[in-house]
Amino acid sequence: MKYFIKIIAVSSVLIGIQLKSQTPISLETAYEKAFKNNLNLKNGQLRIDYQDKIKKSYATVDPLNISSEIGQMNSSYTDTKFSVSQTLRLPGFYKTQKQVLVEEWKNSLLNLDLQKWQLKREIALVYNELNYQNEKQKLLLKTDSIYTNYFQRAELRLKKGESNILEKTTAENYRSQAGIQLTNLKKDHQISLYQFNYLINGATFYSNENSDFYQVKLLHQELNFDGNPVVLKQLEQQKNIELAKLKAEKSKLLPSFNLGYNNSSMFGNGADDRFYDRSARFHSGMIGVDFPLFNGAQKSLIEGQKINQLLAENNYELGSKNLKNQYATLFGEYEKLKAETDYYKTKGLKNAETIMNTANRLYYEGEINYLEWSILINQSLEIQNNLIDSQKILNEKIIQLNNLTQQ
Repeated sequence: MKYFIKIIAVSSVLIGIQLKSQTPISLETAYEKAFKNNLNLKNGQLRIDYQDKIKKSYATVDPLNISSEIGQMNSSYTDTKFSVSQTLRLPGFYKTQKQVLVEEWKNSLLNLDLQKWQLKREIALVYNELNYQNEKQKLLLKTDSIYTNYFQRAELRLKKGESNILEKTTAENYRSQAGIQLTNLKKDHQISLYQFNYLINGATFYSNENSDFYQVKLLHQELNFDGNPVVLKQLEQQKNIELAKLKAEKSKLLPSFNLGYNNSSMFGNGADDRFYDRSARFHSGMIGVDFPLFNGAQKSLIEGQKINQLLAENNYELGSKNLKNQYATLFGEYEKLKAETDYYKTKGLKNAETIMNTANRLYYEGEINYLEWSILINQSLEIQNNLIDSQKILNEKIIQLNNLTQQ
């Protein structure tokens, strides 16, 4: 038993040292710092920069072809020839390629907004967890104090012969359980703090402020909830991307043009019955049109892209319905939990206080024994604990509802 108490004492000292290095911040400040430092958001910004840099790649032109020939092209004499050719596509082709890149750049912007939206929810939930653990700690400290006093009183009664060893053992067990729960809670609190700081990713180790755990408010009650605009815009943008890709695939069926220039020699007598030496050069130009005559493979890609477009449209409808269903489910759970917490706040806590005061009075007056007293005290503490647990879950539903209706 002494060894157990020493472990608790050492753990408390170590935790106390860690707590000194923490800086309390509000929830809004946590949002601001996370938006500046979170690594996922930094990746999102880098993705935007990347998409912005490659937007001009739509104007990629086929390589310039340069070739040369040497041999008996015109007569038994050796001649030389140099050729330059270039393939160009119609402006419509480049326009559709550009539109794909622009839509993907827009999508990267919306993805960053979506990441921020998700990050705010994660931070708010962890912040609520930290506040919950603070409230839980208060109750456990109160419980520990009650059972410590109970143990001391039982130990004294045992020495005077007013009770048996069972009362002292029961008191010691209750006190030990409260101590174990308190130690475990502090460890859970440290885990939550590390998760909180992982999301913020700041140079300082932050903790939550002592905000009111019981005053988390529902900001909006949407009677006709149509879905979160951040999520819906991102799903809408996926439709735009697939449509742009479809147009880009169709543009590959457009003809392309070939422009060429030739420069050659002709040693000897020409058709005009004149003699030409090797310094004489003759020029010619060429223009041609490439038609994708064998286009079955490309048409298959077009048909496949049409399916991708339908998938994007279906994902939008599915995402919209999922958001509406999520809101309806969360709001139903919110109403149920609010009624429960309202009961505890208006009647439950008063009943718990009455039970505890009455139990203490009757026990000290000798009208009830220690077993009856412990049952009543545990009932009072359970009511208080139920309020904290219920409030925590209610806050989670409020956070998620506020996040869904965030503009």
